[in-house]
Amino acid sequence: MIRVDFITLSRSDYSSLRPVALAALDDPEIDVKLIAGGSHLLERFGRTIDSIIADGFPSIEKIDFLNADDNSDSEMAAAYGRAVQGFEKLLGNDRPDFIFLVGDRWEMLAPVTVASMLRIPIAHHSGGDITQGSADNQTRYVLTTLSHLHFTALEEHADRLIRMGEEPWRVRVTGEPALTALGQYGKNNSEVRASLNLKKNEPFVLATFHPTSYDELPLADQIELFIQALDLVEESLVITAPNPDPGSAVFLESLSRYAQNHERVHLVKNLGPERYYAAMAQAQFMIGNSSSGLWEAPSFGLPVVNIGHRQDGRVRGANVLDAGLNLSEIRIAIGKARDSGFRKKIQGMGNPYVNADTIDKILRGLKEKRSRADWLAKVFTDPLKIAEVKPVTNRWGIKSHEGINPLKDQIL
Repeated sequence: MIRVDFITLSRSDYSSLRPVALAALDDPEIDVKLIAGGSHLLERFGRTIDSIIADGFPSIEKIDFLNADDNSDSEMAAAYGRAVQGFEKLLGNDRPDFIFLVGDRWEMLAPVTVASMLRIPIAHHSGGDITQGSADNQTRYVLTTLSHLHFTALEEHADRLIRMGEEPWRVRVTGEPALTALGQYGKNNSEVRASLNLKKNEPFVLATFHPTSYDELPLADQIELFIQALDLVEESLVITAPNPDPGSAVFLESLSRYAQNHERVHLVKNLGPERYYAAMAQAQFMIGNSSSGLWEAPSFGLPVVNIGHRQDGRVRGANVLDAGLNLSEIRIAIGKARDSGFRKKIQGMGNPYVNADTIDKILRGLKEKRSRADWLAKVFTDPLKIAEVKPVTNRWGIKSHEGINPLKDQIL
């Protein structure tokens, strides 16, 4: 039996980690331990640790490193330092066969750097993606470089990791695990409406907006622009709180005031995966800059008004309507999201992030019979020895890369 520590430090990674960790609980070959901390423990972000406990994990370790009022770059850096100390104690005293983590959040730098120094193999999902408008883009590639087993959402993500020098046998294309449970959420779920104080047939729009790292527009102006964009929405609004990034407290404070002054606006710190997906199934459209608009929304045929540069470079479906940080573009995108012809066109569309047997592929990778030394002894594959490739258009109408690549066929 192998021991795997599943690590979740924010609601954004838990939606993807949850189905994998729950499936591992039922696998007799895997001993599961869950480590949860960061924003999960804070009331400001909805105290999502309670939902994790309700999922029934028999072994949960909590790691407390994020203060309730942390908001600046320096405060986040100090929180990272505390997280490193906490993970050294957790992992140093009880070294698992693997740690498993998802995504690209700054919090994940702590367990990964600690595990690397303690010589604990690291399994990471979501490498090879691109989000040019966010600091997460740089964090993602640090996580990749330190990881020993890679699960990617798309084949082009796997190609990208190999071109970074990762050995092909370490890279597995699995699809996005959060999408494996979406089929159970339908348009007739009345409980989600009742929990949000929405009437039975009341149309509503989902909204989530996170601070972006490198925009010239200051944070205070970013949230002001978003609120002006929300004024363009005629329907009721269900707003979820931003992630714990620098500036998120300013965003949450502004959104709270906006909700207090508008009866049609409902601010929810945390919907939880089940309520969130049920809401996606019933919403008119989404607005903001959340990754869920690109990952999960295509599965619901849900129009998405994607604002700003946070998701630049990421593969998206035909449901996504990109708008810059200006009201004229946002107004046009909202109009198209309401257009009956557009809405009809994207119903039943495919989701590029769906892959068959996602969970099984991940669990098989974790259970592969290799020694700890084999996992840890990474060999750099020189990208200069990989031949040039040419772009092609895949079945989703998305440009990818394929060509003479001697390593491509080795991707599992």
